[in-house]
Amino acid sequence: MATSPRLLSLDAFRGFVILAMIWVNYVAGMPGIPYWLEHAGPTADGITLPDLVFPAFLFIVGIAIPLALHREQGRFSAALLGRLLWRAGSLMVAGVVLANAYRYDAAAALLPRAVYFLLFYVAMILLWRQTAQRGAAFWAGLALMLFLLLSFRGQLNAEFSSVYLQHTWWGILGMIGWAYLLCSVIYLAVNGKPLLLLAAFGLLIVLYLVGTAGLLPLPQALNEVVNVPQVLGSTSANVLAGTLMGTLFLRRAQPEGLRPVSPAVPVPPAPAGNALLHRRRVMLMACFAVALFGAGMLLRPLHGINKVHATESYTLVCSGLVLALFILFYVLIDVLQWRWWSVALMPAGANALFAFIAPDLWEQLAAVLRMPRWWWPYLESGGGAGLLNAAALTVAMMGLTALANRAGLRLKF
Repeated sequence: MATSPRLLSLDAFRGFVILAMIWVNYVAGMPGIPYWLEHAGPTADGITLPDLVFPAFLFIVGIAIPLALHREQGRFSAALLGRLLWRAGSLMVAGVVLANAYRYDAAAALLPRAVYFLLFYVAMILLWRQTAQRGAAFWAGLALMLFLLLSFRGQLNAEFSSVYLQHTWWGILGMIGWAYLLCSVIYLAVNGKPLLLLAAFGLLIVLYLVGTAGLLPLPQALNEVVNVPQVLGSTSANVLAGTLMGTLFLRRAQPEGLRPVSPAVPVPPAPAGNALLHRRRVMLMACFAVALFGAGMLLRPLHGINKVHATESYTLVCSGLVLALFILFYVLIDVLQWRWWSVALMPAGANALFAFIAPDLWEQLAAVLRMPRWWWPYLESGGGAGLLNAAALTVAMMGLTALANRAGLRLKF
């Protein structure tokens, strides 16, 4: 199997999704903005622009799984499982900490809030920094992270019954960790075969439907650890939809052209072979996008399109819309090779984890240094000025990520 060169459209699309995530996070709760820039409510049957960001990130995680794991097909080893568990577990731990962040009690804890979370991000950087091997920085980050986990103290409320770190839900990163682990295991178990992946995708949707209907006899202890229908069902199905599409990029036309089926059939030149491959990929992705969207709309009467409950229709409709947008990136960047416009997206696309933490990392650093928040003049007042302020801050965070890349702070969990 010949592997494709780096999928530049995936890097650009990842950077675009990160940019959108940062912007909508700054916009969240802002007064005087259009309704479609606010998250749909907990009982809503429909989606807005911010509701597409998380499914897009999940879909991207899925596309990357075959590109990263195709060499491991048929070699499911303990070492590989350990790497998958480390990656997923790291995301789960980070997700729980961030889910507890709002209740941090500086009066009862050892460290002021800003210092605690600044050190938390420093520990993440030391643990996830891309290096050839684990050196002293990694072990220092691990020791710092353990100290922070043990020293956390939080206020009690209706959600949390302990002053220590407590799992009530996994947070965004933790949900990604669970879905990544399950879909990676599925991909390896079926040896990357597209039809089996498609069948597994359908089973995950069924898992959500059966679990939501109360027809899935699961031990209470498991339900307390993870919401099986939502996290291992619909959310993981979102990732697996991307995984299925990721298998399309594992083969490429041979440089000298396609192999003839018989001596009488001439060999087309490489450009023709590449054009055929691009056309096939676009056609398959477009058909799958339409099928996803159509299935989501057909199932909509069951539970509606609802982000909070991660309904099957939400997963299917959003996956279809996200895939349609990714097709546009693929055609422009990898097919037509119009790449100049995506240059600004590439730094975040190549260092998505740093870009994810960059806004709060900056806020905690500024708080520790007691810097006046001159970059925050219009966010609370909202309106057009607030939206422009959010856009300026988003560009600044993309610039901070580019500087981190230049400094060698590329993160990979």
